[in-house]
Amino acid sequence: MRPGLSDLHNAFLMPDMEKAVLRLRSAIDKKEKILIYGDSDVDGVTSIAILMRTLGNLGAAAEWVIPGAEGYGLHASILEKYRKEGVGLVVTVDNGTSAVEEIGFANSIGLDVIVTDHHSPPDVLPKALAIVNPNLKDSVYPYKSLAGCLSAFKLAQGLMFSFNRAFNQDYCVVDLETTGLSPTNGTIVEIAAVHIRNFVPVATFHTLVNPERPIPPEVTRIHGITDDMVKDAPVLEQVLPKFLKFLGDKTIVAHNAPFDMGFLKAFCKLILDEDIKNLVVDTLALARQHLQAESHALTHLVEKFKIERQTAHRALDDVLATVALFEIIERARDPRLDHFLQDHLDLACLGTIADVVPLLGENRVIVKEGIPRLLNTKKPGLKELLLACGIFPGEAPPSAKDISWTVTPHLNAAGRFDRADLTARLLLTESNDEARTLVKEIVQLNKDRKNLQKLNLDKFLKLAKEQCDVVNDPIIFVVAEGLRIGVTGIVASHLVREFSRPALLLIVENGVATGSSRSIPSVNMVEILKECEDLIVKYGGHPQAAGMTVESRNIPALKERVLEAARGRIDSKTRVPQVEIEHDLGLEEITKALVNEVAMLEPFGQGNPLPVFSLRGAFLKGVTPIGAQKNHLKLVVGDSARSVDGVAWSMAHRLEELSVGAGHDFVFNLEMDRWNGREAPRLVIVDLCTSSGSAGTEPIQLDLVIG
Repeated sequence: MRPGLSDLHNAFLMPDMEKAVLRLRSAIDKKEKILIYGDSDVDGVTSIAILMRTLGNLGAAAEWVIPGAEGYGLHASILEKYRKEGVGLVVTVDNGTSAVEEIGFANSIGLDVIVTDHHSPPDVLPKALAIVNPNLKDSVYPYKSLAGCLSAFKLAQGLMFSFNRAFNQDYCVVDLETTGLSPTNGTIVEIAAVHIRNFVPVATFHTLVNPERPIPPEVTRIHGITDDMVKDAPVLEQVLPKFLKFLGDKTIVAHNAPFDMGFLKAFCKLILDEDIKNLVVDTLALARQHLQAESHALTHLVEKFKIERQTAHRALDDVLATVALFEIIERARDPRLDHFLQDHLDLACLGTIADVVPLLGENRVIVKEGIPRLLNTKKPGLKELLLACGIFPGEAPPSAKDISWTVTPHLNAAGRFDRADLTARLLLTESNDEARTLVKEIVQLNKDRKNLQKLNLDKFLKLAKEQCDVVNDPIIFVVAEGLRIGVTGIVASHLVREFSRPALLLIVENGVATGSSRSIPSVNMVEILKECEDLIVKYGGHPQAAGMTVESRNIPALKERVLEAARGRIDSKTRVPQVEIEHDLGLEEITKALVNEVAMLEPFGQGNPLPVFSLRGAFLKGVTPIGAQKNHLKLVVGDSARSVDGVAWSMAHRLEELSVGAGHDFVFNLEMDRWNGREAPRLVIVDLCTSSGSAGTEPIQLDLVIG
């Protein structure tokens, strides 16, 4: 409900992060030319901007490229061109995980390649220097559904951390449970230690200790360790040599270090006649310096920063909590890390929303924290674009939906016409004049995109009815010629809604077809394409959104194979459009308070959809078409005592189903309608029908009839 930046995962949990960071540091130090190799969509372009801005701030010799007519992904011709211009290191963003041949070629001409990506990996990975992708088979990264821009963001974050005092340092985080408050009146009954590097656990030491004397009951009540639990445990004389071997020369970290070190030093001297000379870091003292809290006890800080812990006052749980706390403290101590986060949240937020990844977990943190930052961005290009989209500083922050409907299409439009360079330049410029010029071009391209989209939609709809059995085919598979590539994904989404099943659209040009697929939640298009990969030049994407290239001679065989693969996944029940209703509301429950409670669940999107409510048997008090083309409906619904407004976007074609004065059932989302300083709940209609229940079915006389 209240995500914050402290919830972001450690970048070094990503596969190959340390290797990637060290190679980047080497390139920066040697002024070696670095190429950021991107993609034309918003996810790819924001990835470029994040890395270019980070590298630029560090004085790196970096440049970027986005393939145009060559198409998505790495291309040997581009790699060769930049190698001849002196580039020694390539960093891919939002691509590269499947580029086995291309990265092999890069290696052969002396290019090192770091891949940052989020797409599902193939069975055989390319021989890149590093692959920073949370979805690799052996990845331990806690959240897998990141957008590509967040893989790039994590690399940039790891690079910034490499300038921190803790980078690549080996620490041993320690905690003890004892039978008393000092070595003179108590002994050790549990030791836990975790070796960490870049705050990632490397190895663990954990054991109970037999104190050879009964544990006082009042002590057991604190940590829960009983005499029965330790009766078969090793004694301290056996444990300490193994612990010291594990400790080695690593710096010790403990919360309230004087307590733990007092016991360790006393018993190591008493039993082994050895002194512990390791450096010691006390997170309690650091927390008091750098963290604002009512109490700096570990239990309180765990609660404040939402650190996961199974049991308080058990050594291993407390060690792992201290590891997390140590990382939080180090972030707070290093202003560069906070500046990096604040400076790049707007870009990371944009790319995450645009890539339609689940707005859960870490994605939710980035979007929740990023939207306010976006509204107050200092980047000239973003400021001008937001103004062009009608989003102004000082207003209530836009929702993720607002951004996806306004900002995202503009940023994507340039890429659809092979002009993604405009978008990249917009996100990188520091000139207000250049930003205004670029925004004008991008706004015009977005208008062109709308026209192209309408043209292609009309064409593909016509072809779908000619080429497909729209009643029985499990997938709408359509092939067109003579159309401009660029909006097939958007058009495919329209066909999914039109026919309630996946759609795969191809445009043929010069013997090669390029296209996109979109799917319904129950059907994974990447799995279907994988079954056909011997017929495809290349493919990739997500379960519900994939792209592909295929030679035109293979299209008939591909269509047959795709339809056959889909038949086992789609049945008539799957194809019936369904709306899941979370809760049936009474009219009296539709209040501003409820709308505000729903808003606490923001940001809404994939994986966290807007709650859907129903209102049954309510009277339709009025309805009128609205909009420049009169293709939307404004409604007033209620009973004799109260009314609530509603809007039905793009549903004017259903006007004849409505009867003013009669009872209807409505399915809707809730939003706050604000105008002239006032606000009121509004229904955003998802579906409606004449009421089948008893309430509200009898027509009533109304004074108000709209339209």
